[in-house]
Amino acid sequence: MNGTVSQFEFGMITPVTAFLMACFGSALGLRCTTRSLRRTYHRGRWLALGSISIGTGIWTMHFIAMIGFSIRGASITYD
Repeated sequence: MNGTVSQFEFGMITPVTAFLMACFGSALGLRCTTRSLRRTYHRGRWLALGSISIGTGIWTMHFIAMIGFSIRGASITYD
């Protein structure tokens, strides 16, 4: 099977959006982590929220970046 790889099918909008989502998730996760250092009562909850924020930011970044990836001549499906 021969196909042409197009990594930026929608232009630069998907890589830039993916980068911004990764930055937002990381900033939110770090903010929650610093808040856990100041609060002793809800420390575990802030750390859990921070880890969820970072993980969600990373997952969102990869998902958005993969939307812009295509191979002409082959079908790509997301399951």
